[in-house]
Amino acid sequence: MKIKVGLVKKLRIDKSWSQEDLSEHSGLSLRTIQRIEKGNSASLESVKILAEAFDISTEQLMESENHNKMTPIEAIKTGFIEFGNFSGKATRFEYWWFFIFTLIILSAASVIHEKFAMLMYIIFLVPLVSVGARRLNDAGESVWWQLFFLIPFGQIIVLIWMAKPSLDDNAEVPKKKS
Repeated sequence: MKIKVGLVKKLRIDKSWSQEDLSEHSGLSLRTIQRIEKGNSASLESVKILAEAFDISTEQLMESENHNKMTPIEAIKTGFIEFGNFSGKATRFEYWWFFIFTLIILSAASVIHEKFAMLMYIIFLVPLVSVGARRLNDAGESVWWQLFFLIPFGQIIVLIWMAKPSLDDNAEVPKKKS
């Protein structure tokens, strides 16, 4: 089952525990802790043990199935609405739908007319950089990676970073179970 990796790391760091310390407190192996923090799925038993170690409920550690249900149209709208926000976070879903939309529009514009294509490039530049910055923030990478778009074959590096999973750092620390 999917577990909130960012929350596990945050709770561990809040308690000033290393991965070894968490292993000792929970009874899970160090290798299991490392796999969980890398984003691999965990067994229900491991989730229960971690929840007990952090003194929270198992539901608070598990990733919900309805996590950010966004339609492609909403993802594209958000890309334009949040064009000035370079410090927020964007999911992979949001980034890739906006990227595909941009690619299709710019391709169609270049077929129509050269000057129209240049106008569309200018219109889409800031929103695309903005959603890219938010995506890199969400993946825990520096927004400066986008500068690789300016060098030949550097786009491949950036697109690999954009495909990384979210850190889920914005997960709130849950209250202790009662």
